[in-house]
Amino acid sequence: MQQRKTLLLSIDLGTSSTTASHISVNDSFTPEGRLRRERGRVNIVNIRDWPGGNMGDATGNVCVPTDLIYNKEDRRLLFWGFQAQQYLDDPYPEIDPDTVFVVEHIKLLLQHPDSVNSSTATKERYRELRDRLTATLGKQPLEIFEDFLNEVVSHVIGSANRKYFSGISSHNVELILAFPSGWPDSIHTMVSGIGARAMAKAFAAHELQNMAFGIENVYTVSETLCGVKEWLRDAIAEATDSNSLDTAITETNLDGLNVRTLPLICLKPLFNSKLNLPGG
Repeated sequence: MQQRKTLLLSIDLGTSSTTASHISVNDSFTPEGRLRRERGRVNIVNIRDWPGGNMGDATGNVCVPTDLIYNKEDRRLLFWGFQAQQYLDDPYPEIDPDTVFVVEHIKLLLQHPDSVNSSTATKERYRELRDRLTATLGKQPLEIFEDFLNEVVSHVIGSANRKYFSGISSHNVELILAFPSGWPDSIHTMVSGIGARAMAKAFAAHELQNMAFGIENVYTVSETLCGVKEWLRDAIAEATDSNSLDTAITETNLDGLNVRTLPLICLKPLFNSKLNLPGG
């Protein structure tokens, strides 16, 4: 039976904060080509060592802020996440606040205001924010979002490479990106492309150039948490004869699920019907 190791990397793209997790699983294929996935003895790793985060504080540092600070003059990203938050909280920052541009809640600016079902006042506020961002930094919201995701993915890949004894160079990698339900397919496709490019940059930054990754390895999940629990129950009911689920998901622990358990539950052969594949 053909076997391989796969690194599942899950990122929950929140509005004001983001969480990320990873786990190494064992994949094998039956003679008929069916994928079986087992986690073995490894546990899910929830990222807590974000740059600038307080390692001694177990509360809050799982959620990295989505704030970004740019230099207005050269349009360079100066700080992101906790380091950006620390800059904003500093009453006497070393860098003059007049020389920087602050980006908050970038996810809300990804959709064009005219395509959002909201009040006229809200649409105009989003339009003004998008226009100011573009005029100041010369970038579209999706490019700013890509800057953020580049940093997040690179950090998570570095964390995973340090975590596992032999690193991840021999692993297959799958990236799961979770964001709100109701977003159009065009956003799924663009975010998937951003995720694929971010992964390629992360491999290069951590000298993992021999690893292969493409947009086909990116999955976008847009279910609400309640929806995730519901389709998990359905998937489990359909897969009761599969030992690959092991004890990872049981009917009794579904109500305790949170978004950070997604890497464990995204079992591709079972859940393709609920994963929005890039371009489709």
